[in-house]
Amino acid sequence: MYKIALVEDDPELSSIISKMLLHYQYEIVVVEDFTNVVDHLIELNPDVILLDINLPYLDGFHICKAIRKKSNVPIIITSARNTDADQILGVELGADDYVVKPFSVEVLHSKIKASIRRAYGSFHADKTNQVIGEFQLDFNTFTLSYHNKRVELTKNEFKIMKYLSERPNCFVPREDLLTELWDDVAFVDNNTLNVNISRIKTKLADIGIHEAIHTKRGYGYQFVPYWLESQHE
Repeated sequence: MYKIALVEDDPELSSIISKMLLHYQYEIVVVEDFTNVVDHLIELNPDVILLDINLPYLDGFHICKAIRKKSNVPIIITSARNTDADQILGVELGADDYVVKPFSVEVLHSKIKASIRRAYGSFHADKTNQVIGEFQLDFNTFTLSYHNKRVELTKNEFKIMKYLSERPNCFVPREDLLTELWDDVAFVDNNTLNVNISRIKTKLADIGIHEAIHTKRGYGYQFVPYWLESQHE
């Protein structure tokens, strides 16, 4: 049974979500003391965190950032704040997904199931590193290294990089990446993928890899490994 930590300061909504999750056979822990949420969540060691943004004392964005420094637990933000800026900020701070209130039971359950599959499913049973010349993706540490330089990737950044690097020189449709990451593209805002791609490009540049990911407008992305070697010729 997977443990879900629910961080929501609306008692009525918290009760509704809890009953729904219990129906789906999850263990539910409702966080009611908002004065020390981060330490409490780390101590709970849940399998998934459902995190509201507008909370007493410390908002959900700060909590998400603090949790991500200590744990890779899947974090799903649930918030009435529906602007692109809020959703992008959530992803940049380490959230795995963002669900806008009001949401349906089916949508939230789909997001939870997808997060559990990504975090604890078959993907994590495959530990063979991806190596192309001096370029390496480490499946154990979620790091990318090149010529003795290394950067850490989030789970979604890692999965995107893995998916693209396994199909070198091929343009991968955006829909394929969205399905690989979130299972049901109907529930995903394209800005989430844009943010992840942008962050990957920045991290690649940080270790000396430039223009290795090409964009085909309106279609998708291409990983070009010959760039890795041509930069040092």
